[in-house]
Amino acid sequence: MKKLNYKLDSNWVSGFVDGEGCFYVRISKSKRHKTGWGIYLSFEMGLNLRDKDLLLQIKSFFNNAGNIYENKNIIKYQVRSVNELTNVIIPHFDKYPLITQKQGDFIIFKNIVELINKGEHLTNDGLVKIVNLKAYLNWGLSSELKNYFPEIIETKRPLIIIPNNVDYNWIAGFFSAEGCFFINIFKDNQYKNGYSVKLQIRVSQHSKEKLLFNNIMYTLKCGIISKHGKDSIVYIISGFYNIKKLILFFTKYEIRGIKSLNFQDFCKVAEFINIKTHITIKGLEEIRNIKSRMNKARYITSNI
Repeated sequence: MKKLNYKLDSNWVSGFVDGEGCFYVRISKSKRHKTGWGIYLSFEMGLNLRDKDLLLQIKSFFNNAGNIYENKNIIKYQVRSVNELTNVIIPHFDKYPLITQKQGDFIIFKNIVELINKGEHLTNDGLVKIVNLKAYLNWGLSSELKNYFPEIIETKRPLIIIPNNVDYNWIAGFFSAEGCFFINIFKDNQYKNGYSVKLQIRVSQHSKEKLLFNNIMYTLKCGIISKHGKDSIVYIISGFYNIKKLILFFTKYEIRGIKSLNFQDFCKVAEFINIKTHITIKGLEEIRNIKSRMNKARYITSNI
């Protein structure tokens, strides 16, 4: 896995944040504030501890704003300073927008930061404005806040404009966060070893991201979109011609972090298939070994 000797592309960062980032607002009782309520802001993302190098690089990308915290196997990057949110985080996403529905959260979050910069959070009227905005951020209001602020003004979440041609670096960042490089081994009597090997690249999201998936599919010119459970969809790229095309794509527009090791293993198996090694008993055994250390297994300390 690459260390800290590369510079992240701005669109790559936005794509990764579309997958892993969160704009968080907490409102809780506080005797220190005249309104009786404190407002706490955070731009954050949490990853497995093995992705520490990547989070350090993201922190460096954001001019070292914020802090990194470790807790058991989780590492979290948080920016909580209103000054850093105003002058570092928000300008980035204004220039390099998010394109999932998370952009709606960002716009609401930005509006709350603007109210705080104006000092409106120090007044009861301003507090109500912020509560009204938070009602449409992430998971909405807690039952406690609903009880204290029952008269929420209904509003619509911001309309997200999704580009027809999705930026290549954004795609690489998003797949670094949400993508899965999958190896399927199944019985097939047409081969002497009794098995066949198929490759897939997948990414899943809530069904509200269907238009985005359509535009990614249009940009990459391959794949299909299928329902995946009640409220989810999955974008699947399969077929060896398409897989080879996507390997070239992600070689140029890189998968980063611990998932880059999955991609490297995926490429090894693709090469086995390309030279027909997968149809031999020895080749199939090696593919099984490679598959056993990928994806979820990769986050177990003993699996490198």
